[in-house]
Amino acid sequence: MNLEELYDRYGEKLYHYLVLRLGSCQDAEDILQEVFYRFSHYSMRWKWIKNPKAFAFRVVRNEANRFLKRKIKQQKTMELNPDYKNAIASVIQGPDQESENLLARSLSQLPDNQREVILLKVFEGMTFKEIARICRLSANTAASRYRYGLSKLRFFLEEKHGKGK
Repeated sequence: MNLEELYDRYGEKLYHYLVLRLGSCQDAEDILQEVFYRFSHYSMRWKWIKNPKAFAFRVVRNEANRFLKRKIKQQKTMELNPDYKNAIASVIQGPDQESENLLARSLSQLPDNQREVILLKVFEGMTFKEIARICRLSANTAASRYRYGLSKLRFFLEEKHGKGK
């Protein structure tokens, strides 16, 4: 697989993942550009990579984690990032603005490790095995984080939706 093929297949999904993970379209673009610049140096190695999708997501995830550590060391959620709602809305189209805002606020309250698994599973359609590879976890741990995260997300959505009525 060459670099252009890799970008055509996974570029948009990687970008969506980064936007949802970082809460910023600009940061997502910068990181994706950096990652593909790095990928250009791996061109000889692509034939040995068994799962290019998992590899690409792992590299993007690692770069996003490095970025987050530099930018927001003491911040545990994206809640303080005012652009998170706008970033979510740019990637996920809900039935209305209120739903998009509710989803963004609810996602921002999840622990990072649970939010990440939900983003990969729900929004990128990955299997727990793929998520495990990307996040360097067992498939059982990925599934567990997914279940706990969905439970919390359901609680946040019901609580906030109930308050609005």
